Amino acid sequence: MKLIIYTTKYRKGGALFPRAANTLATLLGNAEAGEEICCIPVESKLELRKVFYDIEASGKTISEFHFFGHSGMYGPMFGSVAFPEQFSPWEWQTLRIPFSAEATASFHCCRSARWFAPFFAKTFGIISKGYHWYTTFSSKPSHFKAVDLFGKTKQVFCIGCPGKKSHGFLGSLKKLTGLMPAEEMKTFSPSQQAADETYNSVAAKYAEVFSDIKVREDEWNWLQQHFPDIGNCRVLDIGCGNGALLAELAPRIAFGLGIDESAQMINVANTNYAEQKNLRFEQISGPTIPLADNSVDLVISLLSFRYLDWDPMMEEIRRVLIPGGKFLVVDMVTVPVRMVELPRMFIDKFRSFRQRRKNPAFYAALSKLVTDPNWSEMLKNNPIRAQHEYVWYLESRFPGRKTEILNIGFHSRILAFDSGDFSKLKSIRLTYP
Repeated sequence: MKLIIYTTKYRKGGALFPRAANTLATLLGNAEAGEEICCIPVESKLELRKVFYDIEASGKTISEFHFFGHSGMYGPMFGSVAFPEQFSPWEWQTLRIPFSAEATASFHCCRSARWFAPFFAKTFGIISKGYHWYTTFSSKPSHFKAVDLFGKTKQVFCIGCPGKKSHGFLGSLKKLTGLMPAEEMKTFSPSQQAADETYNSVAAKYAEVFSDIKVREDEWNWLQQHFPDIGNCRVLDIGCGNGALLAELAPRIAFGLGIDESAQMINVANTNYAEQKNLRFEQISGPTIPLADNSVDLVISLLSFRYLDWDPMMEEIRRVLIPGGKFLVVDMVTVPVRMVELPRMFIDKFRSFRQRRKNPAFYAALSKLVTDPNWSEMLKNNPIRAQHEYVWYLESRFPGRKTEILNIGFHSRILAFDSGDFSKLKSIRLTYP
């Protein structure tokens, strides 16, 4: 069978996704009469899992899988911006999908070729396709032509097309005048295996850069301000890297556990801080924390939350935190600076320049790290998320809590979030076959 899934609730344009999905269903039906074609609306992760389960239970297989909807860097989005849902890499890897031997998957959504389509190809062993640019609705498949919103347009296509967001005013002009051709979907085969996706290849240079975590002045000062005012604090550092954060905290905490997926990072941490008897560093694989229930007072994720399996890891954090414990997140996100933010950005740039003058060795080491080809490869396999993904996710899980901006750059910024009482987490509980 050919399976077409579409969403309607996540963001604007929801009314057009079913029209685009049904256009494809009609074209597929005309091309290959006799093969079953299912076109189904899905608004949550749980609903999609049930679709796959029901197909498998019926003894059928999927020859083509199409998704129409919105997506983030890590794949399709479900729910709404008020409470967004997104499968994490681990959730996809543990999800059973009854694909046929020669199956293909196509993701008709923004930026799906940048990370998700190749990941999907590798995970499920099938040809997968996606768009590099943002998508738009068009009455023509070859180039942009506006769709009549009142239903007069018979066919609606969801196409990848450079426009204002990706190519500025000129891109918008070419798009609106029909001179910009639709992007051809990029195709990825299972044989295009990614390299090591952890920090293993850059561990030594990374450790040199962050031998003293206090060089991240904005992040360090914020963590100090939000550190719980309790004695004998027990701390978990998720994505601990070379262990420098816990080492700095060691004199004021009873116990600290640092976990990371990079074996080389853990080796560096264990070597450098072997004499810190109240610290422990362990490699993990997947969203599992090697701690007993209710065993820590504070969980920190410094510049690593973007790499985590968000919903599964949130459940683990809830398990290991004591009642009333909290989670502190500091991370980098991508978003272009807005006009109204320019004064703040120039102030932050000036502060960064002063910090650079104070710590020349740090910035020299940082330059070596970010110009290393292995660093670029690591980032390609672990893309930085957009600001709205963070804000919508964290603020929906902890109603009333707000993200803070610590530093603004031209195309990125540093966000921080204090969960408050973590037991108030609004979570999604799923059971995977």
